[in-house]
Amino acid sequence: MRSRVWYAVAGVFAIGLLLGAGFTACAVIRTPYVVAVGTPIQHDDFFFTVTAIDRRRQADGSAHYRVSVRVQNQAKVVDYQWRDNIAYVRAFDRAGYGHDFFPVTHGSFTLRAGEGRTADLAFDIPPGYSSANIRFWDGVFMGDALNGAAYGKAIVPLEAYHPPFGT
Repeated sequence: MRSRVWYAVAGVFAIGLLLGAGFTACAVIRTPYVVAVGTPIQHDDFFFTVTAIDRRRQADGSAHYRVSVRVQNQAKVVDYQWRDNIAYVRAFDRAGYGHDFFPVTHGSFTLRAGEGRTADLAFDIPPGYSSANIRFWDGVFMGDALNGAAYGKAIVPLEAYHPPFGT
């Protein structure tokens, strides 16, 4: 009798592990899709909207981006904790490999249910990179599990976007 209980526990654990791996695979495998400036990106009950981009190319070929992101909490009860490093820039080197660059700003704030606020981010990208785009990742919440965490594959181009295969 005791071994049946362990088999049942192991079976439930295995099913949970497979479901978790499946949702994670959906988030990783899904092809990125382009989102225009001003279009909200939904992450469960929270929305990220890139509202403004200021791009400055330096003489040495590096780029500096200032990006404004409107963060809205449309949940009815829960708070949302924003950190600047939820947003990151992916840019591609000459060989076509993507590299992630996190903001040089380190802001954070808490949004109560129904509130919104704008985060002003800054990114420095070294010379030799192109097709920079901003992305968001803050884990998988319950609402994201149903759509495979699609928000994680939404990209907002910061410049002309010509991605290499497999981005």
